[in-house]
Amino acid sequence: MKVVMNEKPKNTWCWVFNRRLRPFYIGLVMAILSGALGCEWEKPPIRIGFAGGLTGRYSDIGVGGRNGVQLAVEEINGSGGIHGRRVELIVKDDRNDPDTAVQVDRELIREDVAAIIGHMTSAVTMAAIPLMNSERMLLISPTTSTSALTGIDDFFFRTAGTNDILAVALADYLMERTAVRRMNVIFDSSNRAYTETFIKAFRSRYEELGGRLTLVASFSGGNDPLRDVISQTLLLPSCDGVLILACGLDAAWICQQIRKQDPDIPLFATGWPMTQEFLEHAGKSADGVRFIDYFNWNSKTPLYVQFQKSYRERFAVPPSFSAVYAYEAARVLFEALIKNSDPRALKETILDIRQFSGLFGDFEIDAFGDAHRKPFMLYAENGRFLVEE
Repeated sequence: MKVVMNEKPKNTWCWVFNRRLRPFYIGLVMAILSGALGCEWEKPPIRIGFAGGLTGRYSDIGVGGRNGVQLAVEEINGSGGIHGRRVELIVKDDRNDPDTAVQVDRELIREDVAAIIGHMTSAVTMAAIPLMNSERMLLISPTTSTSALTGIDDFFFRTAGTNDILAVALADYLMERTAVRRMNVIFDSSNRAYTETFIKAFRSRYEELGGRLTLVASFSGGNDPLRDVISQTLLLPSCDGVLILACGLDAAWICQQIRKQDPDIPLFATGWPMTQEFLEHAGKSADGVRFIDYFNWNSKTPLYVQFQKSYRERFAVPPSFSAVYAYEAARVLFEALIKNSDPRALKETILDIRQFSGLFGDFEIDAFGDAHRKPFMLYAENGRFLVEE
């Protein structure tokens, strides 16, 4: 039997196809497959921006906010997008710095976003608003609660409630449910738009009811030596309780210093430090600290339970208050864009919808873009935040 080695195929065309045109046809097949896989996103994407502090001392609320928005974007895209258009999220780190915030907002506007979700602290948001108003770009903040922005017709909206309602609720709680009549206060002055407006509303109501602020002391964020000095002398003059307005890391340090002096004195805080960072760094010093906020950690609503599950699966950590509010901010934007896909009409569309479905229940955004929610009194115990009954 004769065996012919390396004989060319009798069909010369097949041989040419295999050798010379193979790269072309492989490319053609890949292009067809790519087109088939991407056909559901034939329309251009809808871009939305997120701007928050992702680095530095206040990054706990910024990272939580970014994650909440990211989860909402993945969910809307998984269900087909908005009228067949994919939502594209563009994330910027404002470093919790007012000047950087304005810079990254300009970048997002140049990248043609429909709206910006952010910023995460009141001081930074205040710096960004003039640009938003001049550009007629909607800025919807998950966590900015300063009362300095309440009741203003502008391009700033929020999904968190306002400071003044929480401050009054805390004062009422103290006078009705505790024996705290003399309160010492320590606050972070680097976020004055938040801390000072809270103290002003709290002082007004507390003193109206018969309470008294015996000390109001400030430090300027981070490892400020003044924070350490104040923390170690915060119980002078004598008081019945201490109110802390600071981020999670600073509040944890302050609690530790106070507990060394008096393990039993009542400690209170706003919702700002209600993060995992606070629980981890404060340790046992966190136990018994009470917080006033709109966030219901004990909620059993189906939406919140599902959100908790999805968030843990996606990011391997429990969701913070900033993650919830940011997720809701994204859902507000999506609902408005579904109703009217013109980004220029976002403000009017949200105001027209007015009532939105939140993770804890429905909430309202009023004619000035301010959210209205129910406040809760919470406390820390054994590494958890719980709602006081």
